[in-house]
Amino acid sequence: MRFIYVILLSALSASLFAQDSVVYKFWIELKDKNNSPYSIDKPEAFLSERALARRKKQGIAITAGDLPVNQNYVNTISALPLRVLYVSKWMNAVVVETYNKEVMDKVAALPFVQSHRMLFELSLKEVRNKKAATALVERLMAMNAPDKSESNQGYGFGFNQINQLNGTALHRQNFKGKGMLIAVLDAGFYKANQMKTFMPLFDEGRILGTIDIVEGDTSVFEDDAHGMNVLSCMASNTPDKMLGTAPEASYWLIRTEDARSENPIEEANWIRGAEIADSIGVDLINSSLGYTNYDVKSMSYTYKDLNGSSLISRAAKICAEKGILVCNAAGNEGDGDWKCIGVPADADGIISVGGVNALGLRSDFSSVGPTADGRIKPTVCAQATETIVGASFNKFYKSQGTSFASPVLCGMAACLWQAAPDKKVSEIIDAIVKSGNNYLNPDNYYGYGIPDFELALKILGNDPNFDYSKNSFLKEIPSVAAESFDIQLYNAQKGNIEFTLKNHKGKVFQRKTVEAKYKDFVFLRFNYLPTGKKPITLEINQNGNTETFRINRIE
Repeated sequence: MRFIYVILLSALSASLFAQDSVVYKFWIELKDKNNSPYSIDKPEAFLSERALARRKKQGIAITAGDLPVNQNYVNTISALPLRVLYVSKWMNAVVVETYNKEVMDKVAALPFVQSHRMLFELSLKEVRNKKAATALVERLMAMNAPDKSESNQGYGFGFNQINQLNGTALHRQNFKGKGMLIAVLDAGFYKANQMKTFMPLFDEGRILGTIDIVEGDTSVFEDDAHGMNVLSCMASNTPDKMLGTAPEASYWLIRTEDARSENPIEEANWIRGAEIADSIGVDLINSSLGYTNYDVKSMSYTYKDLNGSSLISRAAKICAEKGILVCNAAGNEGDGDWKCIGVPADADGIISVGGVNALGLRSDFSSVGPTADGRIKPTVCAQATETIVGASFNKFYKSQGTSFASPVLCGMAACLWQAAPDKKVSEIIDAIVKSGNNYLNPDNYYGYGIPDFELALKILGNDPNFDYSKNSFLKEIPSVAAESFDIQLYNAQKGNIEFTLKNHKGKVFQRKTVEAKYKDFVFLRFNYLPTGKKPITLEINQNGNTETFRINRIE
């Protein structure tokens, strides 16, 4: 069901608001930031201390993209019969609203304007009331609530979606997201401020801010419930009922999505939200949003557009370049006509999260890759089928969608970064990817698979329980194998490691040599094992020391 944007009558003169009026929103790109009163040498004038600290920690330079948009240009545009909604410093753009699209001819004639494009076109006749529908959906969801919670180490209903990622191992070491700041970009956070499971967030002052970019205010708790459901996957804190993946993290709640319609303005809202998140110094962004088809079909995407070039995907990549880890849902089109991921899930440098069920099998609806330019997507997977989420009536229910796989994983990424605070965003993502159970054979259904966050912490070199002074296997060499098997080992020394496979007669049929670095993690897959049921032998030789393993074969 679609619902249409409500315009605040006080924004423009009453004469513009006939019932058959059409509202337009445009994206205006500017040519430059000339004569700016700001300087990259004094970034404290436009970035928070926390944002500057994040950049400094990761060695990220302040650039012209960080400078605010030229206010004189904005003032000149706002003098025309339109309303400036907000600006984008990264894209050097202004977003405006008007009831007379011909005014854009005057905008285009301004000497500092590069280009413009329409983002939104709707009649005021189509206004609907959204709140009643949200409450109805919430009541219907109560029918899908589990009857009884098994404590499962205090996690209750949410145990499997955390344990599947081996997130409980990080939590046992008391890495639960404390000190990390996560921005949630979504469609609304219905009644989150009244729910018991979020009370620790509010009581401890860990909701650091809210903003509604759709309506232009700070109130986000009366709109769509989707963002509240998403937040619950990370922030729920009801022991023995539901614990989220990052229950001790702090959060900013940013509404960018207008669930009542589907228009490119929501991409612009997302960019605005991401820039705010960057400026206030967030560490991670969870975005359970994606765009492919719009209400105006000519504005929709085609598969060839999924190359990271859209405005929103460019902004997601900029987030990564600014040191922010972005987790974005892959999408739920896998069993539909579209099938593919959307934007910004196609962006480079972010984690696009696909979906699996409780057993680790791919959710049929989980969108697939690759991107149009051939990159593997999704990046990794988390539970998307029957994921447990919170509801405004203070219960928990089973829901579906990569919208929930993304925050499940994002919360664990926050815990991982808490445990390895000296690492850059690229190192955190690399460790998550390498810990995936499909790392050695990635595809466009599972990506690099389901991460193991305890293994990711080892890979980062920050696991206090791991002995980095000794060689060790990260998982046992299998005693039985079919067509292939994997090896994961930690090498505390420097030097070549030789892996040799021999058949039952002692004849070599595979040999691989790895030049291991000091304190290095080695991942190998052996494919094309010989047919038959005769056992094979694996020899691992390093610095003259050889270990031998017998592997039985199964057809």
